[in-house]
Amino acid sequence: MEATIATKLPPQSAENTDPFAGYRKISADVLADIANKYAWIADPIHRASSYVRNMPYFEFIESMSSPQDFKSSAVQLFYHSATFPKVMGLMLGMTPLSENHMMSFYAEHASGEATHHQMLLDWMLKYGLVKHFEELQRVITTPETNACVNLAYQMALEQDRDKWLVSLNCGIERCSNDFFKVVAPKMSALGVGDAYFDVHVEADEHHSIMGLEYISTKLSDQRKEVLIAKSLEGITLWAAMLHSWIGMTAFPVFNLDGSLARRRAVVLT
Repeated sequence: MEATIATKLPPQSAENTDPFAGYRKISADVLADIANKYAWIADPIHRASSYVRNMPYFEFIESMSSPQDFKSSAVQLFYHSATFPKVMGLMLGMTPLSENHMMSFYAEHASGEATHHQMLLDWMLKYGLVKHFEELQRVITTPETNACVNLAYQMALEQDRDKWLVSLNCGIERCSNDFFKVVAPKMSALGVGDAYFDVHVEADEHHSIMGLEYISTKLSDQRKEVLIAKSLEGITLWAAMLHSWIGMTAFPVFNLDGSLARRRAVVLT
């Protein structure tokens, strides 16, 4: 069994608009071996992301009967999709000389994401979710959307490679993959499928797994706990973001093993 994964390829021509350009095949067995090698963090991430996958937002996606039902998500997702490549560029631009071996990894990821927001805009225009780009400029992003993006900015400014990898590549990309695995087939079922949704089904999963290979190999138990907590923070913020798109407040917090932590709810009147 093979899957698609970003690797080093020659630059694409300006005329090449294939969203899958820049991706090659890699054995799923290799991906599984990587996940097993880093089970100390992969297992909590998978456990927490599986919980998020069963939250109400995904019931909403399954219940959609028209692409218009996705508008509140799409306009927020546009901001998320347009901002993340910039944050990746910031991570690349601030890379110290001692971390230069990571530059191609950051560059490839940023390059792969750079045009995705335009693909989403084209899809929204095609199916009438928005009539022109100016509508998106009037959208107020939710605090939860901002929080998820701001986590990426925090990681870029800190220049802590391991925290970046576990929170962005391994945690949020894992959740992103779960998101698109549900949204892509639903859009196809509604007759409005698009490469924007399809490309993330494979790419995000493999970014998540392959990011593990760049984590430092010599880590203390305390450092591992810090990294697990940071990855789960990313999953918490992702879940909160999705639910804010449908007018719900949800903020799942996780124990270090990825299980749901119990907190008291405060009800405002």
